[in-house]
Amino acid sequence: MESETIGELAVCNSLHGYKPRCWLGLPMPLSVLLVLMSFAVMALAWLLKRNRRVHIALMGGVMVFDLLFPIWLYLTHDWMKRLIDHGEILSFLVWTHVFLFLTLYSLYVLQIQAGRKLAAGSEGSRPEHKVQSRGIVIIRLFVFLSGALLIAPD
Repeated sequence: MESETIGELAVCNSLHGYKPRCWLGLPMPLSVLLVLMSFAVMALAWLLKRNRRVHIALMGGVMVFDLLFPIWLYLTHDWMKRLIDHGEILSFLVWTHVFLFLTLYSLYVLQIQAGRKLAAGSEGSRPEHKVQSRGIVIIRLFVFLSGALLIAPD
């Protein structure tokens, strides 16, 4: 495997054209970097929760990212070979990951509804919004961890 070092980061070239990012010689796929950056955006949105416009824009961006990320993964990976040919479609981890991200999407719908009530001036939905945000962070972390476990080595 060739690698071209740029400071501490290197781009590793594999035989299949897939180029995982490396940090200090440890392979880190682009998907992991993107998800970690989305967690940073989410943390920034939490820090700026008093500024409603910025908070809504940042969290909306995270939600859109979470909706589009599976499409990007589907377009950039050979899922037919992995899920069907290798039989991973029957894996408990795959189905756990699917149900976790469906749970995350459901929490997003509830969070948007509570946020719209807050924006309309209903302070009674603030505790609901706060509890759902904790659930989103926890479920999103589990989606990331289960997805990381599904990363196939070269």
